[in-house]
Amino acid sequence: MPIAIPADASSVSRLPPGIYCPTVTFFKATEEQELDLDLHVKHMTFLARSGLSGVVLQGSTAEAVALDPEERKILISTAKKAFIEAGNTGKIIAGTVGAQSLREAIKLCRDAFEAGADFALSLPPAYYPSAMTAESIQGFYEDLADKSPIPIIIYSYPGVCNGLQLDTDLICRLARHPNVAGVKHTDHDVGRIARETAYFKANEMKSPFTILGGATDYLLGSMAVGGQGAITGMANVAPRVCMKAFELSLQGKHEEALEYAQAISQAEWGMGKGGILGTKYMTTWANSYPSESEIARKPLAICPEATKEHCKSVAKLIVDLERRLEKESWAGQNLGPTTVSNGSAKKSNGINNLVETVKDSLEI
Repeated sequence: MPIAIPADASSVSRLPPGIYCPTVTFFKATEEQELDLDLHVKHMTFLARSGLSGVVLQGSTAEAVALDPEERKILISTAKKAFIEAGNTGKIIAGTVGAQSLREAIKLCRDAFEAGADFALSLPPAYYPSAMTAESIQGFYEDLADKSPIPIIIYSYPGVCNGLQLDTDLICRLARHPNVAGVKHTDHDVGRIARETAYFKANEMKSPFTILGGATDYLLGSMAVGGQGAITGMANVAPRVCMKAFELSLQGKHEEALEYAQAISQAEWGMGKGGILGTKYMTTWANSYPSESEIARKPLAICPEATKEHCKSVAKLIVDLERRLEKESWAGQNLGPTTVSNGSAKKSNGINNLVETVKDSLEI
């Protein structure tokens, strides 16, 4: 059956500003290293109840290159259900990480749509970097946007694309496509965010376009020049802290926002030194998940002990802040506060009951 493609800007969903979490993927400690769906649902429920703006599945942080097509769809559908059950109105974004052809990228977008995703985050193919001219990259994204049933978010990440840079002029040309919704700048270039924001203010675009950073250690700086949030791995560790900094900045409460932003910067800088292994370990440790949850799919190794100690030392402050916000029943704008009239924390069904509800509905 043909899939309907948006014909004009009025039918395209806007990517809301905010904080999005590129989630890690959990595997069982077995020979086959199957998906640990129990823990995946628990983590999605934790993120949803924090009030995050949404999540990214099968991105770079999720070890997407090690996932098969069916696993990708399962991760999306379970996240979607967890957000619905938690009452979070945030967006589900699916990565097309690993696609090295237009054909494969289109298939991943269609699979994501069928599994319940709202947007697709797409890296440019970069296996043959010398052949990927600006014209080739523009053609790839425009052809993908023409055929994708969900809006495309450009993913600028030279670190995993053989150093391939998507310059400002290219981003601004692509933003004119009615099915291109935004960009994630994991090039960490605040100057680009400023230039693109200035361009969009001075030119009438055919579609809304959301500019997000690829981390939160420069969140306040990027928002000061027009950025609209971030897709950040730190949200696996402290989603409420990230959302709190974002919302305080939006409200102009810069001194209060700085308290949270400084804790984020310290932890994110330290976590980044450990790469994917450090991110996975810090997520496991901060949320008291089982120790085997830190394993990555082979051939990736276990996080070195020295890196673990470093992660714990730089993350203590942000984890303490996260637990404080949890105790206060604070949640981001996509969920709202969970308090009752006397100010005490609301006795909800709890994460464990929500997890069981999601698992039962999907027959996990």
